[in-house]
Amino acid sequence: MKQLLVVDDEPRIVRILKELFDEAGHQVRTAEDVAGAKKVIDETAIDLIVSDIRLPDGNGIDVLKHALAHQPGVQVILITAYGSVQDAVHAMRLGAYDFVQKPFDLEALSLQVERALAATRTEEDLLVLREERRRKRRTLVGQSLAMRRVKELVAAVAPNPTTVLIGGESGTGKELVAEAIHDASRARDRPLVRINCLAIPGELLESELFGHDRGAFTGADKSRKGWFEVASGGTLFLDEIADVPQSFQGKLLRTLEEQRITRVGGRTEIPIETRLVAASNVDLEERVREGRFREDLFYRLNVFPIHIPPLRERVEDIPALAESLLSDLSIRFGRPQVKISRIAAEVLAGHSWPGNVRELRNVLERALVIAHGETIDLGHLPEEIVATPPAVAGEPAPRSTEGSLVERVEEFKKRCLVEALQGSQWVKSNAARSLGLSPRALSHYVARYDLDRYRS
Repeated sequence: MKQLLVVDDEPRIVRILKELFDEAGHQVRTAEDVAGAKKVIDETAIDLIVSDIRLPDGNGIDVLKHALAHQPGVQVILITAYGSVQDAVHAMRLGAYDFVQKPFDLEALSLQVERALAATRTEEDLLVLREERRRKRRTLVGQSLAMRRVKELVAAVAPNPTTVLIGGESGTGKELVAEAIHDASRARDRPLVRINCLAIPGELLESELFGHDRGAFTGADKSRKGWFEVASGGTLFLDEIADVPQSFQGKLLRTLEEQRITRVGGRTEIPIETRLVAASNVDLEERVREGRFREDLFYRLNVFPIHIPPLRERVEDIPALAESLLSDLSIRFGRPQVKISRIAAEVLAGHSWPGNVRELRNVLERALVIAHGETIDLGHLPEEIVATPPAVAGEPAPRSTEGSLVERVEEFKKRCLVEALQGSQWVKSNAARSLGLSPRALSHYVARYDLDRYRS
């Protein structure tokens, strides 16, 4: 929904135009003279103005100049009578979008208004569009059971305007899941606005999300749309939702319930059509029990929950994920496509990855900086990740002199795994702990090397 201002001293024309634009789904403000128009412009963010050139206390060019000075992105269409076309041409040179002559055709004017609105780009709109151009369409990588389930949930919810709550540890890819939901939705051509709630001081959050009218607070020298309005028709992703101040949680709940916002310092309720996707790396239910997060807001956000498992619980995805990340990094660095060796991929799969996908990306970026060829190998990985699990009971590592390096390392790895399992009486959680592996990673290796055959 767009904000329109109709300026004319003829009540009949004002009434007709207001009805016309109301039926088109816009919100319409009216003024009968230059002073009234300036007051509306100063108080409210306007997308388009339709103004008569001849007004009791001046003319439409005064309205145009004031509008462009205070709201540079606004579009202005002027209505002119015969004999004042020269004024209209002058107005267009000053920045008006177009003009129409009296008597005008309502259908033609309506079409003209929609074309002007389609060309409207506020400062915030331009920021979002630039961000969208930078954002390469990324895909969710992984064929583990856990990731297949995440993809199924994304595909199910994307076509619907349902509120989504994404949970998971830091670095698991919650923002990527939000992107996937938006890209698979009907609003894929509309903005996806991403906001980190933790990065915005609590006292500024309401103004950032809801916008403000001119004079709402010190420094608010012009009206500004909030991110809910900028994302209208698209998706608003609120990361770190658990850090929203309690003083603001009730206002956010009301917005989600009513799909309306009121700018700071404003009185007019503005309808929005924005899908909210929220994310948290902490347990919101626990926050509710502690009295730090509103229970009613939690249930309103948790309409469609999606949990992203940590990387240590889907080690089978690591080789494909590493290749995908290396592909992105190679493009970013302007390098030919860099691959990862099989043994290096195996070593990565054995790491516990407390920092999840973010940590994996950082490790691969470091490796890419070090590597000069087209393959990432063991020598390019950090020592703490390459470190081979020690043999059990202090036994020295076997020193095989046959086979390739890869084959010898593989044989050594299998021996270490078998010895750890035997030493723990095949209690896999204890064996995994002794090797510094996650239980999931150990299970992956047991299946890969068919180690159950060594169980006595």
